[in-house]
Amino acid sequence: MREARRLALMERQALIARVARRQALRGLAEALEAEARSEALAARSRQLVAASAPQPGAMAAEVFTARAIFAASLVQLAANAADAADDAARQSAWQADMLAQAETRAKRLAEREAEARAALDALKRRRAEADPPQLARKLQSRDLQSRDLQTRELKTLKVQN
Repeated sequence: MREARRLALMERQALIARVARRQALRGLAEALEAEARSEALAARSRQLVAASAPQPGAMAAEVFTARAIFAASLVQLAANAADAADDAARQSAWQADMLAQAETRAKRLAEREAEARAALDALKRRRAEADPPQLARKLQSRDLQSRDLQTRELKTLKVQN
């Protein structure tokens, strides 16, 4: 039955679309989480740079050098985290597009699946209305056989009389 095969195909495609949607949703959540982590790291690094700024008063050259190196590494860390946050934001936007595409495909396939299901149901209804049930045919054939047998018996009785 062509309609049943079409419905089975639509069900499989809808299942694949639902899986793709879940994956896109998970990817979006992970990208948003990475973006938030990177932004938090960049903000914290900037706070540490501000906190480690030279304090007024005398300071040994070695301590000053160590603080300058530490501050430079924090600035670099903040810059890297900001870049990672930008990358994560782009990834989030891309994942949002993928999710929208997956949802659109899932909706379209759900509609096609409903159409295929309706076509199959309509075909089954038409077949049920067009053909009397098989059981009735069997009963009709048995009824005809018994009528034929009765007719033969009557004929044999008439012939004998």
